[in-house]
Amino acid sequence: MNRPTVLQRLLIATFCISLLHSQESSSKLTLNLIDCIKMGQLNGPFASMARDAYNNKKHHYSSYSAGFYPQLSLVGDAPQFIRSINSITQPDGSNSFLLQRQAQSSLSVALSQEIPWTGTEISIFSGLNRLDNLETKAAYYRSTPLLFSLRQPLFTINTAAWTMELEDLNYQSAHREFVEAMEDAAIDITNKFYGYYLAMMNVNNARLNLQNNDTLYQVSKGRYNVGKIAENDLLQSELAYLNARTQFDNATIEYERALNNLRYAIGVTSSSLIDVIPSEDVPMMEVDPKTAFEYALQNRSDILDFEIQKLNAARSVRQAKSNNSISMAISANVGVNQKANSFDAAYQNLLDQQQFSVQFQVPIFGWGTGSHAVEAAEAEQSRIETSVASQRFNLEQEVKYQVLRFKQLQLQVALSGKADTVAQRRFDVARERFVIGKIDVTNLFLAQSEKDNAYRARIQTLWDFWVTYYRLRRLTLYDFATQQRLVSGE
Repeated sequence: MNRPTVLQRLLIATFCISLLHSQESSSKLTLNLIDCIKMGQLNGPFASMARDAYNNKKHHYSSYSAGFYPQLSLVGDAPQFIRSINSITQPDGSNSFLLQRQAQSSLSVALSQEIPWTGTEISIFSGLNRLDNLETKAAYYRSTPLLFSLRQPLFTINTAAWTMELEDLNYQSAHREFVEAMEDAAIDITNKFYGYYLAMMNVNNARLNLQNNDTLYQVSKGRYNVGKIAENDLLQSELAYLNARTQFDNATIEYERALNNLRYAIGVTSSSLIDVIPSEDVPMMEVDPKTAFEYALQNRSDILDFEIQKLNAARSVRQAKSNNSISMAISANVGVNQKANSFDAAYQNLLDQQQFSVQFQVPIFGWGTGSHAVEAAEAEQSRIETSVASQRFNLEQEVKYQVLRFKQLQLQVALSGKADTVAQRRFDVARERFVIGKIDVTNLFLAQSEKDNAYRARIQTLWDFWVTYYRLRRLTLYDFATQQRLVSGE
């Protein structure tokens, strides 16, 4: 009875593993690139982190925006007990140390509003204070039924207006960053999709090469036994067979790693097998570098970040100049109040209450502190403007390069497909000619190597095309296939 060859045992083991996989997995996922990207952007880890980061910034902006609405607050102190010896002014003007035992209680409600465009602070206040003298058992009340307050800074930087503009830009940038993160996820999934596809095809190709080399090795042994080839040719054939076995084992390991990477990227937690179907048809479109750069200027978060950097620099200069010049603030309070020994009386016969003040500060001499601060801020502003111009230039160059690379790959996809077909046909012819003894083993293995290289080059070209396509989308936040912006609803 003939024992099975090494190749037969290997094929039997491969079949058993495949059968076991099919039994473990009730369904086999068949996905194309678009399916994988949609799944990854919905359930993948990168998309999940991007979504959480966006929600963080979104709620931060909502919290900030809520501060522009009137703020209502209730403050109380009920009660505060005091027992201490204090210096008390007597009716004759002298001071005497006396023991005081008293309790103080207060309750107030305030409605405040900030107007960011002018920096004005407005508030409406109502409160009641009660003082209990624990020595005499007497109670005193002070009421402020209504108090209107206003504070207006003058000749100084309006930080609220600057902050409002910065927060608006940050929120718009956060929305664009989220879209960019989704495109980053698409690029990552594309890499893992084609990495898995290449690994899967490498396994199939390695298995086919193993079968071919086993057959050729058996043919070489027969020819060697009848003296038609030299021992060197036999050894070369045997070495090719052994190398094919090693390549098959390595390809199998790489396949498992690539499969797990793809599962993780698209959020598949089960052990289901995945069959990917890459599209051989690529979209043909004309992309103008200048137009692509205009889309980048309109849509990218980097452009808003440039504005934020320049705005922060301008704010620093304005703050430094404000600190080195006169500043004023007007405060005014208008309302009614009263004091009494009972609660009811505290709200009767109310008396007017007014307060008006003008505060100012004029720097006179500070050993050059203010002027140096202004010069430092202006130098930083100049540096920021140069840096932004450099970053803008780099962005333009990157967009131009990706457009040219995209155009080149559109042609290379067709060429690599043709080269793969020619190389496969050449190998088939070479194998047939070797079997009938028309060419030697060296020419056969050369044809096989060229076949494998052309096959991998075709897959790699498809891989490069789709990665470049999504990189171009990421750079411009514009889909040239559908002619639509990826950013909307800012």
